[in-house]
Order: sequence, then structure tokens, then C-alpha cells
Amino acid sequence: MAAGFADDGTSWATVEYEPNTERYEVEQYGPRALWEEVRNAFLRWHDLGKPERSRFGLSVDANGQRVWLDSPRCLIDRP
Repeated sequence: MAAGFADDGTSWATVEYEPNTERYEVEQYGPRALWEEVRNAFLRWHDLGKPERSRFGLSVDANGQRVWLDSPRCLIDRP
């Protein structure tokens, strides 16, 4: 079983993994749909060609934060 919790402790998600199965039981609770966030992030990573972690960067300034791939000029759109 894998579990995830939001930083503020108000949301959580669990998934029951079983080998050779196409569907998994997922439970989630709270104001954030954590499993959907993880699923969407995975699908976005897959669509980007499964880049290695070292290719990602994060820029933070007074205007906010931006995630990029390979270069700060190659911003990754947020869903």
C-alpha cells in the first residue's frame, strides 16, 4: 500500500497495489484530491517523454515559482 498526505494534514490518499492488475483500489479524503494530483503529474511527466529528475528546475522570485525543463526558458505549464 502507498499513502500520501497533504502538508496541512487535511487530505490523504492511499492505493492498494497488486501485481498483474490493471485497476487499483484508491481511497482519498479531504479538500484536495491527492490521488488525482499524483495521477495528473505522472501523466504530464509521461507526456514530456519521461525526463530524468536532473533535467527539472525551479525558479522562485517575488512573482512566484516556476517549474522548468532543461532551461528556465522552457516553462512547464501547470494543469
